[in-house]
Amino acid sequence: MAEAGAQERGELSFPVGLHMGLPQGPFAGNVNLAGGFNVGVVFPMASELGFRAELGSMIYGRKTRRVSLGTGALGLINFDVTTTNAIWFGNIGMQVGLPGPRLKPYLGGMIGFSDFSTNTSVTESNSADEPLALLQHSVDVALSQTVLGGLYIPLRSEIWLVDLGVRYTWNGKEVEYLTQGDITEDAGGNIVLTPRRTRADLLTAVIGMTLRRPKK
Repeated sequence: MAEAGAQERGELSFPVGLHMGLPQGPFAGNVNLAGGFNVGVVFPMASELGFRAELGSMIYGRKTRRVSLGTGALGLINFDVTTTNAIWFGNIGMQVGLPGPRLKPYLGGMIGFSDFSTNTSVTESNSADEPLALLQHSVDVALSQTVLGGLYIPLRSEIWLVDLGVRYTWNGKEVEYLTQGDITEDAGGNIVLTPRRTRADLLTAVIGMTLRRPKK
C-alpha cells in the first residue's frame, strides 16, 4: 500500500535548465539580454502537485580588458580585468503537473530573492589560477515573485525529460544595479560608480532537462 501511494504522488525529480532572460519595462532600456542556468528539485506532494525549490544565476553583462603591469620589461606581464554584472536567484514554491512518462504541461508560482551584483576580478593573462583580486562594486537584493509554465517531454528511457518553459519574474519595486558603462574613472584615476535604480523584471525562456528518480 505504501508503494502504491508513493507512485500516486509521483517521483522526486531534479530539473536543470538554461535561461535566456528578456528584460521588461525600464530594465529593457538599460540591459539587452541575460543568460544563465538553474538547478533545482521538485518534491511530489500529491498526484499532480509538487513543492519546487531552485537556485541559479544569470549574467547580463561582462567586459574584459587586458592591462600591463608597467612599462619596459614589466610591460611583458599582463593581467585580465573582468567586470561581471550578474543576478543570483533562489526560489521556492508549488507547481501543478509533475514529470512523468507522458507528455505533460505544468504551471507554478514561486517566491524568493534576486541578488543583483557587479564584481571585478583580476587574473594573470592566459592563466587558469584563482583571481589575484576580487572587488565588489554593487549589490542589491530584492524579493522576487515568479509565475512559470512549461511542458515536459519524456525521452525513451522515461527517466530523462526535456523541459521547455517560460516564466515571468517581478523583482521588487525597484532595484539598484550597474551596467556596462556605469563604472568610469575620473581625471585622478578614481573609480566612479553611476548606479541605476529601476524596476528589473524579466521574461525568461528555459530549455532544460529533468531527471526523475528511478522507481525501485
